[in-house]
Amino acid sequence: MSPSPAKPAREPDVDFFELWQEKLFLGQEFLTWLWLSSEVDSRFELPGGLIVEAWFEKSLRLESGFGASKRSVACQCPEDVEDQGGGRPWAEAFAAVMERKKMSSGRLRIKNDNREWLLNLPADTLTPTSIKLVSGANFAEDDESGPAGQLLDRAAVTLELLNAVEALFAQFLKLRLSADWTTKEVPRLQGWLKKWRQERQN
Repeated sequence: MSPSPAKPAREPDVDFFELWQEKLFLGQEFLTWLWLSSEVDSRFELPGGLIVEAWFEKSLRLESGFGASKRSVACQCPEDVEDQGGGRPWAEAFAAVMERKKMSSGRLRIKNDNREWLLNLPADTLTPTSIKLVSGANFAEDDESGPAGQLLDRAAVTLELLNAVEALFAQFLKLRLSADWTTKEVPRLQGWLKKWRQERQN
């Protein structure tokens, strides 16, 4: 009588919500890094020769803790601030960062050579929402390809935006996992925050 085949080992149950909570910090760190970096210099040189400008405007939300201990602050940028990127009056948001809060969402503007978008970017999914193509549409209403062709054009433009966000995140991950994160990047941003605080006090 041949022995019974061995039963495959049962994989341990995965609590998706617990896993999601454990990884949420990464999205928060990315948005915080992107925001502070854009305040120093809104121009990002990405792999493959891609150069984009990115900065947050109009609204930011920062959080600390989880569950009942979660504390959040919503910050608004005045509508009459000139739209140039960098140097924005985010006094409340900067103070929140100094209290160890991290970004959970924000209204982001991204520009490349040809196009410009506005979008909301949440830390929990890093999936752009409320996307608005501000300039560089170039969708001809009389395109011979008809509605289907116009739909494909719009899909291509959206994919271009998603690729830019993905490239920004990839650059953050590369930096976050390198020794430069603690020796260069964190001190660089902390130094900028210190300078900003000193200027506010003068």
